[in-house]
Amino acid sequence: MTRSLVLTADDAGTDPDADREIAALLAGSPLTAVGVIATGTTEEPPGVPDGQPRDAVVGVDRITRLLARAGTGVAPGVHVTLPEPEPDGGFDDVTDRITTQADTVARAAAAAGLPAPDRLDSHRGTLYGLLGRSYLPEAIGVCARRGLAFRLPRGLELYGDGDPLLARDDVRARHAGAVAAADAAGVRLPRVIATHRGGDAEAGDYPALRDHYLRLLGRLPEGTSEIFLHPAPDTPRLRAAAAGWWRKRTWELRLLGDPVFTREIERQGIDLVGRW
Repeated sequence: MTRSLVLTADDAGTDPDADREIAALLAGSPLTAVGVIATGTTEEPPGVPDGQPRDAVVGVDRITRLLARAGTGVAPGVHVTLPEPEPDGGFDDVTDRITTQADTVARAAAAAGLPAPDRLDSHRGTLYGLLGRSYLPEAIGVCARRGLAFRLPRGLELYGDGDPLLARDDVRARHAGAVAAADAAGVRLPRVIATHRGGDAEAGDYPALRDHYLRLLGRLPEGTSEIFLHPAPDTPRLRAAAAGWWRKRTWELRLLGDPVFTREIERQGIDLVGRW
């Protein structure tokens, strides 16, 4: 049995401290991929102290420059975001929104000397329609036209653990239809995806979080799957931006440098790869 794993850091491009850690991790940890949020600006945002380094600006340009300086050669993923709350009836221009964000990441990657983006995924699952309108046809269409892979798992057995929403017949039918459409369009999909879906309270403490990810490693099926995390260092910025989640993010950063986690990947013979 061959089991391969794409180990991804999500939400890159939103926090300069996390971006520096992610770039360093890609050069020296099990981390193999990064999902970039294509929002922000190349101007210094309000509240940035005078004299702060130019890299401490918000946006896709910063993370792509950091990735290039780290010499990782990693192709950034496009981590699509949509405004919240969603308006009644959803967004009729979602194809344009996805395309604009993909173009933004592609331009920044090219300017930094990185490979072009090779996959698309969905921040907070907004493209999947779990809590609103589904944009799976539009997302699959963009991926097919641009040759991108898509974070839509073939199986829901890990991501859907204990989630009654993902057990509903209508959601399962929508998922099966989207997988069939992606296959027909030649869009690559991971076998399964997994993460820790709760916040600080659900994670408990670092040993409990680590045990969760160690168990996930043992449950990965044959094929190429993805585990995604949101690593970040403990800073006042993080605590203000991610109340109720910041501890878990620091623990996920710690996990990526934990030899226990690395040794378990090796012990189980899991191949770390950059794409599915």
